[in-house]
Amino acid sequence: MRFQPSWIVESLPPGEPDSLFIPLAPRATSLLWFKRLGLKMYVNDPVESRGMLLRALLQNQGELFSEPNRKKFNQSIEKPLGLSMNPFKAWEGRPFSREQLDYLFFWREAALEISEIGQRQVFWAAVHQVMAYWVGLGLAPKQAQMAPDEAMGYILGKQNELIFAGQEPVFSLCLPMSELGDEVEASVFLLPLPIQEKIRPEWDLDILFHAWFRGNGDLLAARSEMDEARRGWVQKWDASPDYGQILSKVGKARYCVVSWSGSDLPPRLHEEMVANPFRNAFARLFPSSRLLMKTAQRQDDSYDFLLIMQR
Repeated sequence: MRFQPSWIVESLPPGEPDSLFIPLAPRATSLLWFKRLGLKMYVNDPVESRGMLLRALLQNQGELFSEPNRKKFNQSIEKPLGLSMNPFKAWEGRPFSREQLDYLFFWREAALEISEIGQRQVFWAAVHQVMAYWVGLGLAPKQAQMAPDEAMGYILGKQNELIFAGQEPVFSLCLPMSELGDEVEASVFLLPLPIQEKIRPEWDLDILFHAWFRGNGDLLAARSEMDEARRGWVQKWDASPDYGQILSKVGKARYCVVSWSGSDLPPRLHEEMVANPFRNAFARLFPSSRLLMKTAQRQDDSYDFLLIMQR
């Protein structure tokens, strides 16, 4: 999903939003723009690994990985580690090299030795970004330009630009959707709507990282766990989201905004199958609505959509 915070803010009346409730978060880094604007945010993700990233990068008010920890935990592995003990050994070549698997095993074991939870979460977030770098190179495909310890050092340095103290607090939650209350008072209820995709799990960064975070290389189990956590909140072409469950969480928000991306299908189909059912289900509380769309890539008919509903 191409999540575009600036488009969302520009599409709302001046002065809106002053606060956001996001029950199902996009990637943590995509929300930093809202934080830089000084907006109060209540952000939730029911998937534990993604909720951790929200705390490490978004809720974090300036804690960086310490220099003593950097020297202790970002080391070069001189000899290959035993593959038989590596819980991620099935990932060799799909998509990681043997050397990369050694570092993924080492980093996970090392992280468990970090006693300060904030430091551990920042380190975990760095591993996530290194994995994103490797997966991206694998899809290119290109060989990694930096050794694993160099890539980790580079990412830890880049966190100096990502992590900062915001003007307003960010409340990062990791609650099951059934336990998410409706008492949050935010002016905008924002739902970045996941669209079910058929991407192979060995190339899906979220699935890979969740499996790594769990210490279990079974990608199908990781995907099943994530799908269960998001049940009722994902747009499928053969089944609709649970509109009643979603509507029960909007609280007193003046605006309800749904954003999503799609490709290979005409915009009218997205309006008929995604936007209009949301409009009908939310019309009692949000009688006014408008659908915005724009072309992202003409080669594959890729579009971005923004449904804005107002009380």
